[in-house]
Amino acid sequence: MRNLAHMQVKGRVAQAFFALQQKFGVNAEGFINFTLSRQDLASLVGATYETVFRIINELSQEQLIRLDGKNIAIANADKLIQFTNETDESP
Repeated sequence: MRNLAHMQVKGRVAQAFFALQQKFGVNAEGFINFTLSRQDLASLVGATYETVFRIINELSQEQLIRLDGKNIAIANADKLIQFTNETDESP
């Protein structure tokens, strides 16, 4: 609940990828061994489909994740994890 209230959506998406990878592992190509629709991912992180779709595209363009249809692989864990530490709180 704390993450829904304080973490930016990009951080929640990144955290979801790490949690899914930890729970289900990765296949031989490095993709998370679990497929999740964009709508299900949006529900999981408490965001709209459109926002999650945009963030996934941004993360892919920044080469932090790799996409193959519904399959997702974490390509740069060090940079991706930085998003999980950012919050929406104002100073």
